[in-house]
Amino acid sequence: MTEADRSTVIVVGAGVFGASAALALARRGWQVSVIERATPGHSGASSGGESRLLRVSHGPDRWYTAMAWAARRAWRQLEAETGRDVLVETGLVWFARSAEGWEADSMRVCDAAGIPVERISSDRVAELYPSVRTDDLAFGLWEPHGGVLRARTAVAVLVEHAVRHGAVLRVGDTARPDRHGVRIGDEVLHADRVIWACGPWLPRLFPGRVEMAVTQQDTCFFSAPPAWRAGMVPAWVDFDGAAYGAGDLDGHGFKCSSDIQGPAFDPDRDDRLPQQAHVDAARAILAHRFPALAGAPLAGTRTCQYTTTVDTQFLISPLDDDRVWLFGGGSGHGFKHGPALGAYVADLVEGRYAPDARFGLMARTAATSLRTAGHGPR
Repeated sequence: MTEADRSTVIVVGAGVFGASAALALARRGWQVSVIERATPGHSGASSGGESRLLRVSHGPDRWYTAMAWAARRAWRQLEAETGRDVLVETGLVWFARSAEGWEADSMRVCDAAGIPVERISSDRVAELYPSVRTDDLAFGLWEPHGGVLRARTAVAVLVEHAVRHGAVLRVGDTARPDRHGVRIGDEVLHADRVIWACGPWLPRLFPGRVEMAVTQQDTCFFSAPPAWRAGMVPAWVDFDGAAYGAGDLDGHGFKCSSDIQGPAFDPDRDDRLPQQAHVDAARAILAHRFPALAGAPLAGTRTCQYTTTVDTQFLISPLDDDRVWLFGGGSGHGFKHGPALGAYVADLVEGRYAPDARFGLMARTAATSLRTAGHGPR
């Protein structure tokens, strides 16, 4: 196949979604151009930062469960191909506050799909941490293959691998839509397909078409003894308590964060200081769940912007026809799906499947969050 015979695609945005789609299409022989306004994984990106959880459980939803399991395999494949360590399989436990809820639904779906999970007693949960409160738990849902992704590293590896497969990375340009093309200053670029994967900038670039909330979510890291390192303790999620975290990964501190929806956020803001209310909420979670860390010093914070659809489903849709695609709406749970989701988007762009209506541009109705309950303890 000559260069002239190869299909062309421009991917705008080199976060985990854009980088994953670029890699998938480059592997399939497309001529791929990636446009990124800054360094992939930069401090202002939704895909930046130290870590993201990898968990398979998604309540009763089979599609997301299968996608997360496929993503785990894809992350491992990426590591094997590049020699880079991206996923730390610490295991992950869900703190189930009721016998029949999100976690019980998750277990049924995982069991039906043959994905390893285990229902464990509160006593077993207590054995997983140096100090943990379990008297408010009905059980724990154990994911032995869950863990923590090195977020910034993962994005860099995806982009680097896409370049090795022939993709061209263009950094430092601010792109704007121009009908079916991409405008950069006075220049308009064209390709057979364009994928806009711009995270929190999507609603600005496509006003009236993309409806997503961009909010400030702050992750908090606390100084803790060596027994609290990632690998010594598992990652964890409290769905009904709207909280999550992980052991100390690479010296950043024990991660503990509230997942309640934060205030509106401008992704172009230079000020990324944390909300004091978010730090206070994280401390309250520590005091409640991990009492030995109640007074742990704050080691650092990270301000993230979440780009959330009202139903927390992804946005994966052609704009008006199949020449232009919109890919976003990570809704705080998208990162882990990256490479598997990129392959899915590549299938859509190639016409192998019809777009799924639930990921479309239609008006959406609020539904149970695919991230956490989002309302704090009930």
